[in-house]
Formats: sequence, structure tokens, C-alpha cells
Amino acid sequence: MIPEGDPNTFIRSLYGCEASEIRETVLLIYKNETMEALKQRADTVKEFSGFFKGFEASFGSKAVSVFSLRVGSPMASDCTYFLRFTPCRNIVYTGLIGALQQQIRIGDLIVPTSAFRGEGASRYFIDESYPAVADFSLLRTLASTLDEVYANSGISIYYGQIYTTDSFASETEEFLRHWRSKNLLGIEMETSAIYTVASLHGLRASAVHIVSDNPIIQKTFFHTIPEEDKARRRTCEALLVETLIRLIRGVKIT
Repeated sequence: MIPEGDPNTFIRSLYGCEASEIRETVLLIYKNETMEALKQRADTVKEFSGFFKGFEASFGSKAVSVFSLRVGSPMASDCTYFLRFTPCRNIVYTGLIGALQQQIRIGDLIVPTSAFRGEGASRYFIDESYPAVADFSLLRTLASTLDEVYANSGISIYYGQIYTTDSFASETEEFLRHWRSKNLLGIEMETSAIYTVASLHGLRASAVHIVSDNPIIQKTFFHTIPEEDKARRRTCEALLVETLIRLIRGVKIT
């Protein structure tokens, strides 16, 4: 159920802080290693102990709220929804994604401009005809920062549509071929829920995903990933941390 009354009563439980303590920009992070890397680079850190584990980090004169996002659209949609009761106005989500196009390599980046709503959680908020799209202003700022950090890295950045699913176990070869043929870039489990709920409630959201696998070329969690690909992904992860820090220090959304 959606609670009524003082937002602090449920913000404390979910995020481990007062509603007023959450910053204008919130990072939702999938990987614990990224969370720890941001802590190590921050000038100051204030820990939170809610359902969504997180902290406040300052980088120079700018502060950001950072929360760990659990796998799947139900957690993604609810975490996004309750941020509407806080000062949060910008949400940047970083996760992992499986590529659907042959040329996309492990360790590349996919920045979803929109996401097909194959998950079920967002349908509890609005019918299926509502589009799941990134906020253009935030996306433009993110893209500019990514271009700056990843220049000459050998890592490609892809922009376009993706598919958000609720089950990787149901990804048959026929299913993957179908969406590949529609020119979708990748498949993951949270983005369309975040984009839909954020847009509905006046929040700006954008995402950037590290390519963790590519089922089209038989490189999945069920296959042996070459060491070269693993090293490439680690490089991408380190550069993404730098991107997030620069984004926070210089973010100006209009």
C-alpha cells in the first residue's frame, strides 16, 4: 500500500534518513564495488541504514545521495516512487546489461534513451501505452560527461532503445532474435520501471549500463568469459566511477 501522512515515517524505513536529508541528485547503484569506490573517492561520507542501503557523499562543494538498488523492476519502481517525497529531482541509475547486437562487446556501455516495458511492476502505476524514456536534459549532461571520460579508452558507448524484462530464465533464442531484429541494444531488469515512475512523478531519470554479457555470441553467465573481456569490463567500471564523480561535481540540469 502507499502510505499516507508524514513522508518521514516511511522514508526513514526505506532509506534510513529523514526525507530532507536526501539530495537533489540520487545515484542508484547495482554493484557493491561501485558503491565502495565512490566512498573511497568522496571527501565526506554519511552512512544510512534503511531497507535500501546507502550513504551521502560529498565531492567538493556538491553532495549526492547514493543507494544500492536490488535486482528487478519491483524494487526499482518502489525505490523511485518514494523518492518523490524527498528533495530528489535527478536520478542516475547504473547497472549491468546483456547486449543484443553482435558488435557490442563486454565492457562497452549502453545508455538507454528509452526502454520497452517488458517488466510488470510499472504497469501497477500506469497502463502499458505510457512511454519509458530518459529525461533529455539529464541524458545530455550524462552523455557529455561519458564522452569526456571515455575518450581514447577503446570502449564504445551505444545510445538507443533496450528491453526491460522480469526473467532472464525466459530469454529463449527465439525471444532474443526477435528483439535483436527490432534493433534493440540490450536487455536488463530495471530501467523501464525507473523511467516510467520517475517521469510520472516529475523526476528526471537517466541510466548507463556496463555490458556484462552478450547472449547473441554465446558469452553469458553460463559460458566461460575470456580474461580479456573481464579486464575490459574492469576498466569500464573504473571509468564509470570517474564519470559519476565528474557528473556530480558539474551537474547543471535545465
